[in-house]
Amino acid sequence: MIVRLVQNTLSRLFGFRSKEPLFHLVEILGFEPHDMSYYELAFRHSSVSKTDASGFKLNNERLEFLGDSVLATAMSHYLYLHYPAWDEGELSKRRGTIVKRAVNNAVAQRMGLDKMLQIRREARHSSADIYGNTLEALIGAIFLDRGYTRAEEFVHHRVLPLFLELEQSLREQTTNYKSLLLEWTQKHHLALDFRMLQEPKKTGATFICAVFIDEKKVGVGSGQNKKEAHQDAAHRALLALCEADALVASELGLKVEELKPSALCTERSSSAKKD
Repeated sequence: MIVRLVQNTLSRLFGFRSKEPLFHLVEILGFEPHDMSYYELAFRHSSVSKTDASGFKLNNERLEFLGDSVLATAMSHYLYLHYPAWDEGELSKRRGTIVKRAVNNAVAQRMGLDKMLQIRREARHSSADIYGNTLEALIGAIFLDRGYTRAEEFVHHRVLPLFLELEQSLREQTTNYKSLLLEWTQKHHLALDFRMLQEPKKTGATFICAVFIDEKKVGVGSGQNKKEAHQDAAHRALLALCEADALVASELGLKVEELKPSALCTERSSSAKKD
C-alpha cells in the first residue's frame, strides 16, 4: 500500500512511464520517503527550473548546498569514530579524498542518479560535476525529510561502501600529484620545473612532459593535453622518489603500490614514446 503510494507520487512528480525507476529511488535510499517534494526538487536541475507563485526559481541548487555540508559532517563523524589514532591533518586529508566532486560524480552514477535527474539534454555536457551535485542535493533532501541521523546513515551505508569499491580506480582521477610534488619540493627548498618535451599542434597527438628537481630529471609523463601531461609526469616523479627513499613516501602519506600506474596509464606512456 505504502510502496504503491510512493510509486504513484513519484510517477506524478517525475513523469516516469516505466515503473522501474520508481522502485529504483526506494532501493537507492533504503527507506520510503515522507515528503516527496524534497526528492522531486533534488532531481530537478537548474536547466529545467520551475517558478513558484512569488517568481522564485525552484531547482536542486539550494539542496546541493545543504547536502554538501551534511556529507562533510557525516564523513567527519565516521572518520573520527573509526580512526581514533589519527590527528587532525590525517583526518582532513582522508576526508578530502572522499568529499570530492569527482568522487561524488562516480558514486552518483554507480547509484543510477543520472537516470533520475531531470535535465535538458544539452545541459548534461555542461559540467562534469552534475551527478555529484545531484548526490549532494539528494543528501540534503534526506536531511530535510527524515533528519540528520537518517542522512548520516545514508552516507555511511550507501555512499561510503560505493566509494571504497571505486576508490582504487578513482585515485588517479582525484589525486593532484602536481600539488603534492610542489608542496614537497617547497618544504625541502628544492627547485621544481616542468618542461614540455613534446607539445604537438595537431589534434589528438600526445603531449610529453618531464619533471626536473634541482635540474635533475626525475619523471616523464604524457597526456592528451598539457595539464594531463603535467599530472602524469608529477605522478611518475613521486613514484621514483618514493621508491628511492621510503621516508619520502611516509612523509607524503603515500604507498608505493598505490602510486604505481595502472596498465592503462602504462599503455598510454608506451604510445607516447611511439609518437
